[in-house]
Amino acid sequence: MKIKILLPYKTLLETECRKISAPGQGGAFQILPRHVDITWTLEPGIIEVFYENSSDYFAIDNGVLVKKNDNVFISVMRGVKGDSLEELNESVNEVFSKLSEKEREARLILAKLETDTLRKFLELEK
Repeated sequence: MKIKILLPYKTLLETECRKISAPGQGGAFQILPRHVDITWTLEPGIIEVFYENSSDYFAIDNGVLVKKNDNVFISVMRGVKGDSLEELNESVNEVFSKLSEKEREARLILAKLETDTLRKFLELEK
């Protein structure tokens, strides 16, 4: 089975795998090559990609998983790879906290723009 994990700005993973474990809205689920085609909504959590003798871990934000034939496409806003769960935890804290700070700044700027726009509309009504 082929898996491709996509971020808005790059491909995080593209490889062959044996099995995938992912966090869904109703809890974690697994996908095997012969499962039916399906689309799932993903919750923030850990994706585990299983190979013959090893596995990789990816921390993800909300996203979508689509299985079509022998291909699995996962699209997420944020994701980071870790070689172990301990390393992944450190990476998630570092990367996601930086992104969260940038998101807060962007939301603050957007709120100021919305406030200014509303104020100008109110002034036009006078």
